[in-house]
Amino acid sequence: MTDHQSGGVASSYAVEQETGGKKTGKGADAPTGNGWFHNPFAKPKTSSAAADHSNVSSAQMWAGPRRGILIRRLLGAFAVLLLLFLFVKVNGKASKAEVRAEVDARVKSSSKSFPRGAAVLWAAPLVKLFATYDPAHADDRSRALQPYAVGSLDAQLGWNGQGSQSVIDLVMSDDVEVTGENAGVVRATVQVQDGSWRCVAVPVYTVRRGGSTAFGLTAAPVYVPCAGLTTPPRADAQNKSNDSELAQTFKSDLLPPFLAAWAQSDTDNLNRFLLPGTVSFGLGGAYTGAGDGGRPRVDSVYVPQVAKGEDPTHRTVTFTTTLLSTDGKAAQTSTYRVAVVKKNGQWYFASDPTPAVGSVGGDQLPDVQPSEGSGGMYSHSPAPYPRATTSTGVQQPSPAASATR
Repeated sequence: MTDHQSGGVASSYAVEQETGGKKTGKGADAPTGNGWFHNPFAKPKTSSAAADHSNVSSAQMWAGPRRGILIRRLLGAFAVLLLLFLFVKVNGKASKAEVRAEVDARVKSSSKSFPRGAAVLWAAPLVKLFATYDPAHADDRSRALQPYAVGSLDAQLGWNGQGSQSVIDLVMSDDVEVTGENAGVVRATVQVQDGSWRCVAVPVYTVRRGGSTAFGLTAAPVYVPCAGLTTPPRADAQNKSNDSELAQTFKSDLLPPFLAAWAQSDTDNLNRFLLPGTVSFGLGGAYTGAGDGGRPRVDSVYVPQVAKGEDPTHRTVTFTTTLLSTDGKAAQTSTYRVAVVKKNGQWYFASDPTPAVGSVGGDQLPDVQPSEGSGGMYSHSPAPYPRATTSTGVQQPSPAASATR
């Protein structure tokens, strides 16, 4: 054995003594080196099992086979949430408030597109036919109602063929009650031959195809209660004392010439009394004054005293005046209210005269009774149709026309 070989064995023996008699290998924690040289300044290497996982990113953590595990977990969680949502929807019951809100929302949405005007025009002749009946013209009435009384509706729309009634006046309401996407109720008021009034409700259904609109009855028209009567509350402003001096100024100096120009729509003179920026067209010459010189007569004027904190230059004048018709016969006494403004020491009218609402009355509901006509003026009830045809084909004047001769 050479000296070089003996030196290598000695070195190997020294390493085994330092490592506890175990030879180093790939799995052992050997000092950094190439197997025969040791670097005393190098840091020892750590195994992969002892590595710090905090420095590993999420993408590295769930890479490879672990990515499939992550996807399965997410799908399972989503399925559980979906089943829970379906369970709540199937077993949950909507409250009355929720149902009512949904119905109101749908009706409100459909009411925007419901053809109100066309429905009123379509129902107007039907209302007159429905409220007019006479046994002598029962067949004529049935033929006239034939386009409306379709399906299971009675040919006479509920009339038993007895008694008589004719319409002398008719008022249709444009306030159509929309009850569904294509359904609504049209209301009307009719005055019959004895002078009394009846209110009618017509349930209609509409179908729209392109530019055409068609209507039909979902049920026969019915008589319904008319609106009641009430009285307005008393105005508290009348409790204030009257500014008598200012009221006298308006009564004698300002109101008579202003009302004369206002009644005649005399633009040149009217603008002298109006506050700049205020526009009024007047009454168009339909009336004139009942006082001297054709001026309207002013009977009483009320201007409430200014309360603490109120603007003394902005006031409200309540007055009573009498206007005369252009034929010089009919006189109309009315109570108005008008706003006035003081500017540069001069009083101007800042609005058109309007009704003095709330100056009288109470807050009680009167006991309403149906009106009853005497029947004297309409003792000869007009026939449902202008002319009646005899068996010979000759048209005869209606009873109403005969009665006027």
